[in-house]
Amino acid sequence: MEPAEYEALSRAEERHWWFVGLRELLARLLPRALEAPAPRVLDAGCGTGANLRLLRDVLRPAYLGGFDREPRAVALAREKVPDADVYEADLCAPVLHAEALDLVLSVDVVYVPGVERARPGLARLAERLAPGGVFALHLPAYRWLRSEHDAAVHGTERYTARETRALLESLGLSVELLTYRLCPLLPLLVASRLGRFGPGRREGARSDLHVEPDPRVNAALLRVVRAENAAIAAGARMPFGSSILALGRRR
Repeated sequence: MEPAEYEALSRAEERHWWFVGLRELLARLLPRALEAPAPRVLDAGCGTGANLRLLRDVLRPAYLGGFDREPRAVALAREKVPDADVYEADLCAPVLHAEALDLVLSVDVVYVPGVERARPGLARLAERLAPGGVFALHLPAYRWLRSEHDAAVHGTERYTARETRALLESLGLSVELLTYRLCPLLPLLVASRLGRFGPGRREGARSDLHVEPDPRVNAALLRVVRAENAAIAAGARMPFGSSILALGRRR
């Protein structure tokens, strides 16, 4: 990401509806998906640490690790979750400190290097999963949604549900959940990004994280996301949306 994005991300993920909504959905789904009572958990591309903190609080793992390739992200994550094993590593060639894992989480990380560059690292992570272990993958959807935000965080690709299924299956995982997210909000996202689509600028690009939503707007959008989260947790699958969530299991 651009250097200024780490501080913006660290602030935004505390209250912004997008981050809060995703964490609440993960909190619903991951405990049900895991078979181990005290799981060994890794956040592959942990960013500034909010998801690590969620994993600690919700799963009470026997091992909690997280890595990121950027030193500033690692420093911020260590501040938020000082009891986690947080270190510098690259998703494309990850260093792993645990002999076996019950959960690997990766949120909007694969799209930075792209699938083909990340594939060897993803395969290593999948191979490190214990039998019954889960790979939770979150990705941005649809190439035509690419905007300056993607340029600012150095995202190179966006995906479809079909491509996400193919990726997990190529890693030897059975897909147990695959859904788009933020389906009701997709028209608003499209409208907000009109005129800002395309490859965008690399140098000096700014993400959406620098504009904090009005608290009333933030609360209203979070209510919509929570309703969708409840539907997904109950078994519904969204036919479209701006993000994709998938759970793959190693058998």
